Amino acid sequence: MQSTAIHDIVANITRTEAGKLTSVLTRVFGTHNLEMAEDVVQDVLIKALETWQEKGVPENPEAWLFRAAKNRAIDIIRSQRRKQTFAADINTLLESEYTATQTLEECFTDNEIRDDQLRMMFACCHPDVNRQGQIALILKTLSGFSVSQIARAFITTNDTIEKRLYRARQVFREKNIGFEIPSGDMLEERLDNILETIYLLFNEAHSASYHDSLVRIDLAADSINLCNLLANHPITGLPRTNALLALLYFHTARMLTRTDVDGNLVLMKDQDRSLWNWEMIHLGMYHLQRASTGNDVSRYHLEAAIAYEHCKAATYGDTDWEQILHFYNILMKLVPTPVVMLNRAIAIKELNGAADALKAIKEIPGIDYLQNYYLLHAILGELFTETGNTDSAKKHYEKALQLAVSDAEKRFIQRKLNI
Repeated sequence: MQSTAIHDIVANITRTEAGKLTSVLTRVFGTHNLEMAEDVVQDVLIKALETWQEKGVPENPEAWLFRAAKNRAIDIIRSQRRKQTFAADINTLLESEYTATQTLEECFTDNEIRDDQLRMMFACCHPDVNRQGQIALILKTLSGFSVSQIARAFITTNDTIEKRLYRARQVFREKNIGFEIPSGDMLEERLDNILETIYLLFNEAHSASYHDSLVRIDLAADSINLCNLLANHPITGLPRTNALLALLYFHTARMLTRTDVDGNLVLMKDQDRSLWNWEMIHLGMYHLQRASTGNDVSRYHLEAAIAYEHCKAATYGDTDWEQILHFYNILMKLVPTPVVMLNRAIAIKELNGAADALKAIKEIPGIDYLQNYYLLHAILGELFTETGNTDSAKKHYEKALQLAVSDAEKRFIQRKLNI
């Protein structure tokens, strides 16, 4: 097999398995030794690349990786057990050769690895770690992203991401963050923190602000994978978890149709709905149904319901804007942010026309907060165009052009200015 093909295999397996390996090794070493766990994963992946180039890819490369990681962990425990403290709850079990080997075997079972991924998620989203650090940690430790990939995804420098990761790991070292799935009120609070982090991560994926669409799809897939871990666990599979997962599926199902083959932005009303991922839409419907138990109504329930209304409409003209506005009215009370109110104005425009939508936007409290938000000016440009105020429309389109980041956005606004 060619060297490039083996590089591709290792790159793919890094994305799918590195998070599992880091999680189970952090379980063994303790969160204060997170960097040790990451170093072992890196060493094992380098060893895989070297060995597979020489001897060929094994029949089960994933099993090879986990066996190599387990053996490396045993070597470290043997050499460091007298001078290093590992995970507090199993540290004594690592002191003898027999119990250490037995303990490692138990830690590397499939069920334990799944639970360790959840524990890792709770650790990454600990409230002592700031939000940017949480997202960087999740992408690095659970999703197998390299520092350069994270930097590219968030349009920043490697140095910035390294600093975020350093500060987050410092919290792990100094606070000795627990590696556990909490219970009671603490579970509710920490789960909300995790869901918000996944939501923010997905917003980065869904934003049209990145030049590399592949990175956006990867971020969306990672958001779904993380949320699936939560939704499929009996403790964390709560209604709001399923509601968020439904929302992610509905949006991701339409993501690839947001641009055409030439990379130009395609509005929802012009998208080919036959190209939407209907398997994802049905998964979204399944999780939205699971979210409907109990009395819990979160922002994720309402946003998923709005997304579902778009997905179920056979054509753009069939969209039930009255129902969408109803959901936005409730959402606005629950999450009274300028962005929610701006999106609500679009539903008002579809029902009552551009003039009413402009009035609704002018009445948004804190609208000045959105003055550097590209979509505000793009929407105002369209609304002023429809009301015949071409001067105001041009002014807002020019502002939107200044604020747009992606080439697709810029070309879209430029076409509006050229009309």
